[in-house]
Amino acid sequence: MEFYIASAGTVAFLGIAFFIIFRQKINELIDRIRTIGKSGVSVDPAQKEATTERDPRAEAEALIRELDSTLIREVEEHITNEFQQRRLSGDEAFRVVKRYLAVTYIALSFEVTYRLIWGSQLNLLDYLNSQIDGQPTEALRPFYVLASSQYPEWYGGYSFEQWLGFLRDQLLIREDAARIRITVRGREFLTHLTRMGYMRNKAG
Repeated sequence: MEFYIASAGTVAFLGIAFFIIFRQKINELIDRIRTIGKSGVSVDPAQKEATTERDPRAEAEALIRELDSTLIREVEEHITNEFQQRRLSGDEAFRVVKRYLAVTYIALSFEVTYRLIWGSQLNLLDYLNSQIDGQPTEALRPFYVLASSQYPEWYGGYSFEQWLGFLRDQLLIREDAARIRITVRGREFLTHLTRMGYMRNKAG
């Protein structure tokens, strides 16, 4: 079990590195997408033609060289050995790495959100998590008013709309039919905090 946990951690470590390297490439691909349908993703023809002219092996080597260290190579070897022991290769190995990368990306984004979020916004999320049908926007203002009275130096010039907008920009809440509801991401964020043992009573 301990070995398995260690392996998960090393795959997650590589996932962070993978995301850092490919972030710009992913953004470029998203910009080129024209349509998404049952047959797959359609990209701009000119861009597609330029992409096919590239040598995949050379592209891979160039990207790998952008982030290299002795520790990373050790982790890669550890992952390779783990996959060999489990007889994972090809598409099956890629599926595992892709899943760990997705988990790592979500966890990393949650860590950033937790560093930035204020205690009053966490209180609001906890409240909305118990409200199946959500609440009107104005019903949430007391959370802001109370916090602004406790931390006036923090809230000077920081409006209720901006305070609520942070949660919306982080995709933790959404507005449907003039009611504010917590999102699936918002619920997962709260679950992440519980799993990590993070305190809810932050300042702000």
